[in-house]
Amino acid sequence: MLQQLYKNLRHPRQAAMFRFLKIGNNILYGFFLSLLSAVLFSPQIVSTIVKTTKGLSFIFIPLTFIFYYIMLCAAAFFFVTVLALAVLPVKTVLKRRLNYQQLWSLSVNAMTWPTLLFACINLFKELPAWSIWLYILACYLMAANLVSAIPKPRGKAVVRPGGSRPSG
Repeated sequence: MLQQLYKNLRHPRQAAMFRFLKIGNNILYGFFLSLLSAVLFSPQIVSTIVKTTKGLSFIFIPLTFIFYYIMLCAAAFFFVTVLALAVLPVKTVLKRRLNYQQLWSLSVNAMTWPTLLFACINLFKELPAWSIWLYILACYLMAANLVSAIPKPRGKAVVRPGGSRPSG
């Protein structure tokens, strides 16, 4: 997972190769990415819990974090599914041969930069509600970039009536 995170951050176009991993690896990467963003967003959540619960915060902080992580994972996997559907037309326009499972894997990997970028920005400055649209656009553009990084399928060879292929 750390190698996958490193490749996604360092060489985003090479991350298109992760579409060949088993789907379980990409699902696990989705959980890992959700955990990273939950940890980065948690200071804001912890401060809100402490302000609202006063003395009971030592009980509610871990429970709230676990609940928050579960909800974040559910939202992230729903978003990945919708993102993969939204990238289907890009695949068609660019004439890339990809199945839905590969698009889903590309979508998980496409979320790396936008997720970590927005989570880090949120550490220093609270993001406005409309920034979710920027996040969606960034994920879509990254997914489209990953699809475009995939080589086009080769054309079919023409076979002559005698069974021989044309030379050159």
